[in-house]
This record gives sequence, structure tokens and C-alpha cells, in this order.
Amino acid sequence: MSAQHVQDEASVLVRRALDQHESTLIAYTAGILGGDIERARDVVQDAMLRLYLTEPDRVRENLKSWLFTVCRNRAFDILRKEQRLELGNDEVMDTTPDHEPDPAESAGLHELYAHIWRSVDRLRPNQREVVRLKFLHDCSYQEIAGITGLSVGNVGFIMHHAIKKLRELMSTEMSEEYSPTHS
Repeated sequence: MSAQHVQDEASVLVRRALDQHESTLIAYTAGILGGDIERARDVVQDAMLRLYLTEPDRVRENLKSWLFTVCRNRAFDILRKEQRLELGNDEVMDTTPDHEPDPAESAGLHELYAHIWRSVDRLRPNQREVVRLKFLHDCSYQEIAGITGLSVGNVGFIMHHAIKKLRELMSTEMSEEYSPTHS
């Protein structure tokens, strides 16, 4: 295969990646970087450059996973470099932006979404990340495993416990909000 053909193929792959994944990668990366959209854009741009320089056959089949992994690792590198990330430091992961549903949604649905995402923000960092990758970024368990370095079984285990915890949190929050003593 000629070098020109590989470059053309890499360009097509990068264009496809930008079209299909750029906005979700920026949102995901901004969540890791405490809501900093500009740094997230820089990370995604770095990932696209890396994609262009990578052999297309190595990434074509798992492009989404590969991109999320590169962005995740680069974002954590940035945080480590800034000495803001220590092992077990929940504060960094707690700075993820709130999810805002489409403004066209009804008020009742908006309220429900707000309850759900407030509850998600109260999960442990690994549970929060798995839930966000699954439900905000539409990643499969296999893709989540590839992004986070966990096994598929571990992703399932974390997801199961995250959903269980979300049910508890939401039930408690809803009962507190609608109890007669709450005003």
C-alpha cells in the first residue's frame, strides 16, 4: 500500500471521526477537565492528530473506543501535570458539568432529568463515569471497557451497582421533596 493511499485513508477516517464523534468527545473530555470546553477542544484536536498519524487498519474497527480512550488519557495527563489529580481524589471527578436536557422538553420531564443527573453526580467517580459513557455518550459495555481499561464484566458490575444506587438516591430525594414536612 502506498504512503499516499494510507494518508488519504487516514484523512477519510479523521473526517468520519469528526463528523460522528467530535461533539460527544468534547463533552466527555470537558467533564473530566472540570467543564473547560477550550481545553477539551484542544484534547480532541490532539486526538484527531494522533488518529491521522496512526495506521488506519489499527483503529478503524474500534474507532469510537479508541477516540474516547485517547481523550480520556490525555485529559488525565493534563490534570496530573497540573498536579490537581491525586489517586482517589473525588473532587476532580466531582467537577463534571450538569447534564441539561433539551429545553423543548416538558417541565415535568425536565424536573425528572434534573433529579436523575443530580443523583448521578452523587455516585462514586467510577460509577459516574460508566453511567455517563453509557447514557450520555451511547457507548456499549465493550466500548466502555476499552475506554476505561476495565473488563466488560467489571463494567457490568459497576453499572449494576450504579443503577441500584441511583434508584436509592432518587427514591430518597423524591420522598424528601414530596414529604409534608418539606417546604
